[in-house]
Amino acid sequence: LNIDHNHVFSSEIDKYCVESIKANYQTEKIYNDMTTRNNKNLPNIDIYVCGFPCQPFSQAGERKGLEDDRGNIFYNCLNVIQTKKPKYFILENVKNILNHDKGKTWKIILSELDKLSLFGYSVSWKLINTRDYGIPQNRERVYIVGVKDGIFEWPEKSTKCKDVNDFIDHSNKNSTTWKRKTSLENVSENAVFIDVDFLHYTNYPNADKYSPCLTARGSSLWCVPYHRYATPKELGMLQGFPKDFKQVVSNCQMKKQFGNSMSVNVLVKIFEKLLSSSL
Repeated sequence: LNIDHNHVFSSEIDKYCVESIKANYQTEKIYNDMTTRNNKNLPNIDIYVCGFPCQPFSQAGERKGLEDDRGNIFYNCLNVIQTKKPKYFILENVKNILNHDKGKTWKIILSELDKLSLFGYSVSWKLINTRDYGIPQNRERVYIVGVKDGIFEWPEKSTKCKDVNDFIDHSNKNSTTWKRKTSLENVSENAVFIDVDFLHYTNYPNADKYSPCLTARGSSLWCVPYHRYATPKELGMLQGFPKDFKQVVSNCQMKKQFGNSMSVNVLVKIFEKLLSSSL
């Protein structure tokens, strides 16, 4: 968005993610384990963004929810907000968090978020699909936005989504021998991207329109036209990353990072609404 800013800090325990952060962002400080630091010592911030771990709530994980140590990261996020009182905050998680433990987990989270009104925050949440904001990836995520002394209005959906064929990396035309038990025979010849880990569930009837949701198992996304696994470049584009994003880790680690990331195009729309006076 070309807004003048300082990237004050990041928090990351994965050493490969740290390498990507250092290569692409002018971060003033990188914390390791956010659960062991004293948040009172954090520098002051205007905007706080955190995607607390989705594995405790995801269908792909054990779904232990807030009982999982990774789920407790949510409370660390809350503590940052309560302690540093940023003007805005954005939190993100998987769709399944809404129904985890028959809705009890989400009820607890909402209750904790409601308490932020004591600090002057209005908080709202919305289930957003990446493909509703211009990039053809079927990725539903829960976004939570808080504004101190103000109200947030969610951005309207884009009127048009880009052609999924434009997200093919044509520089890599090397086909791969298919070695899986499941068959590709029922997949439409017009399909572009499919997730081969779920071929026993679906033949991806809409794969000519959008990609399935990227996951941390980024190595399972298949590019049908070239009969090969999707490249890191393709995953990056499907998440809205700029083409000049620097890859300084292995393809496997890069795919994992893109699969874990928030969709940049969605964040852009949220930031545009939050920072409209600065644009």
